[in-house]
Amino acid sequence: MSQDKGIFITSYNQMGGITAHTVNFGPTARSMNDQLGAQLKQNIPVGASVRVVAVLGDGEAFGFANQVLTWMKANDYAKVDGVDQAVFSQPVLGQNINKKANDEFELIIGTRLP
Repeated sequence: MSQDKGIFITSYNQMGGITAHTVNFGPTARSMNDQLGAQLKQNIPVGASVRVVAVLGDGEAFGFANQVLTWMKANDYAKVDGVDQAVFSQPVLGQNINKKANDEFELIIGTRLP
């Protein structure tokens, strides 16, 4: 006969509300922020043509790539396209900027770094 063991969450100094509506285990997903936005502005001119690509089959990378695309459109990057998904011959980790030609860039969103 098996016994189910529950997970108990304790909150200290809580001032009302529910102790834990959602509990996330493991690493959290990436999200677009001001620091990443500043890095994009520093490395990709606003007038450039940008293609955003995520690693195929990685839901976290695809979700983050969509946040990046939305941020770029909201910050005057008029020639931004994507999010495309692609298969690469070697693992792609983190975010990579590839300059393809004059004012053409590819922003590849790889698997989250450990």
